[in-house]
Parts: sequence; C-alpha cells; structure tokens
Amino acid sequence: TARLLAASSLEHGKKIHLFDTFSGMPPTDPTKDIHQKGDFNDTELTLVKNYLNNFNNILFYPGVFPSTAESVKDLKFSFVHIDVDIHQSVIDCCTFFYPRLATGGIIIFDDYGFLSCPGAKLGVDTFFKDKPELPIYLPTGQCYIYKE
Repeated sequence: TARLLAASSLEHGKKIHLFDTFSGMPPTDPTKDIHQKGDFNDTELTLVKNYLNNFNNILFYPGVFPSTAESVKDLKFSFVHIDVDIHQSVIDCCTFFYPRLATGGIIIFDDYGFLSCPGAKLGVDTFFKDKPELPIYLPTGQCYIYKE
C-alpha cells in the first residue's frame, strides 16, 4: 500500500508519512483482538526502505504510534490509510488523525470488515458513534469516512 500511495502522490508533490512498529504488533487486548503481541514481526525497516527506495517522498517513523507522531502533530492531512488490525491502535490513530483531517479529507480503515480484526471494527464504530461522519463499509472489507 505504501508503494501505491507513494507512486500516486509523487506527481502531486505530496509526502507519505509511514508509521509502523517494523517489529510486529504492540500489546493487544484479548477481549477485543484476535491478533497477539508480536504478530507480523517479519517486517523490518531496512527491507521496507529497500523496497521503496525509488521514492523520495516517503518519511519513515518506526516505533509504536502515537509516540512516533510528535514531528507531524502540527500538520493537516487530506488522506489517511489506517491498517493497524487492533482496537487500541485504531483508537490511537483516530484520536490523533481525526482532528488533523482537513475538510474533504478521507480516512480509510483497512481492517474494518475482516473477521480476523474484530477490535478494528469496534474501534472505528466506537470512535465515530458521536461524530457527524458515518463509516461507509466497502465490499472489500475496508471502510472510510469523509470529513465534511
């Protein structure tokens, strides 16, 4: 996904801010999540950077979000792609990005309809229950919100 976003954003002069632990899942909540701490630990920052080395518009932020987001706290975002799989990470992403989402901006939640990620759906639904935006479910399993 990062490669696709970087390629499509390059001609518009947009930067891609890529947040990931690059070391697997942080602690999870077994009452909400199926994934466990350490899942997806086969992704290394060096390998991802090598895979994306043709793009000069990507900034990497290794570590557990949102502690890695200090340098972008004053930015506005027009497009946010959230693929974090677990409840608390979805809540953390929503809490950080939603107030920074520009009018007309979109947040896509990759794991919304995946049976392996029930905490992700719960996080989106919980966060947006008192917001004017409604998550729009896509047949591919994702959902998005559009900020008016």
